[in-house]
Amino acid sequence: MNESPIRRFCESTHRKLIVVIVTALVGLVVLIPLVDDYFDKKESRRALAEELDHAQETAKILPAFEKRVAELTEEIGRFESRSVSQHSLSQYRGRLVEMIRDSGCHLRRIDVSAPTLRPWLENDNPLKKPVAGKVTEKSTPFVLERRNVALSVDGTMENICGLLDKLHEDNTFAYPQRLHLHGAGRRGGSVALDLELRLFALSRHKTT
Repeated sequence: MNESPIRRFCESTHRKLIVVIVTALVGLVVLIPLVDDYFDKKESRRALAEELDHAQETAKILPAFEKRVAELTEEIGRFESRSVSQHSLSQYRGRLVEMIRDSGCHLRRIDVSAPTLRPWLENDNPLKKPVAGKVTEKSTPFVLERRNVALSVDGTMENICGLLDKLHEDNTFAYPQRLHLHGAGRRGGSVALDLELRLFALSRHKTT
């Protein structure tokens, strides 16, 4: 008579070991996915905790960054207000004519040259002409624009001195290149002033 598998199992001397092995196998089948899910969630929580710490640190220093950005924006605005680019050239020319009239001088001629361009380097000086083939500083994303303004005016010596004072007090990036004072050939002690100014501005490289 054949014994059933259940009876043979119950009468087996190894039944406890079999039960332990089967229980362990079932436990592994059930627990392995749970363990994987646990470690995945643990890693996600760790990553989120790091992001939270980073966000909190960023929030702490954000006011300082905002303050620095505001300072740099204000500084750039001051420099831009002093420079003379193609955009602000007409406005500067009108202000120059107004200074000449306010000083009592008579404008005879005013000419503005086309701009010359060159790369703007780190620690650069707009008044210094770079030596060809001896570029030692790193380049920047900017281009230096340079224009020359030549004007001739006449008036009394007092008027001419008043005009020069106004030009000196003006905060525009305008530097005298040439100044020539001579008689105007008129009565009343009038003199003529030939003056050449150099104007500067920075612009970004144009991307193609």
